[in-house]
Amino acid sequence: MGKLAYLAFSFFFAIGSATLVAYTLAYTAHYYLDVPGSAIREQALISAALIFGFVTIQLLTTKD
Repeated sequence: MGKLAYLAFSFFFAIGSATLVAYTLAYTAHYYLDVPGSAIREQALISAALIFGFVTIQLLTTKD
């Protein structure tokens, strides 16, 4: 049960960190670089799917 809890905590920490970075970058791009919000949302969904896939692969392939 300890390994499962570690994996769950690591997964949620990685997703939370990615969300914080994505929000910060989106805010900066929208308000300082004048990128339209619709373009940011489309790219954010694609990037979130890629990050989710990479994090899942990393967590499932680690051998402890």
